[in-house]
Amino acid sequence: MDFNDYQKEAMKTAVYEDTFYPIASLMIEAGELADIYVKPCLRGDAVEINKEEVLSEAGDVLYMLAAICADSGITLNKVAEYNIKKINDRVKRGVIQGRGGDR
Repeated sequence: MDFNDYQKEAMKTAVYEDTFYPIASLMIEAGELADIYVKPCLRGDAVEINKEEVLSEAGDVLYMLAAICADSGITLNKVAEYNIKKINDRVKRGVIQGRGGDR
């Protein structure tokens, strides 16, 4: 499945009236994904990361990103293409490890 196919299928199930919903939800879902890694690290737990949890939370992040982009008239394929172009340009210019978005 490519990103655009995923986005089309996912948006068939999107039920919300306010376009702020997926924006707020993306922050929550991203936090839940990060939490899988952060809490064990901060507590010093020697736990194996549950890949099923990662798949579930990463999917929720992808879903909300797909919704935000769909609401903006942007395809996920376009996001992926743009991002690869951007990071490859940073590599070429030697600023891949730089700080900030405008490098």
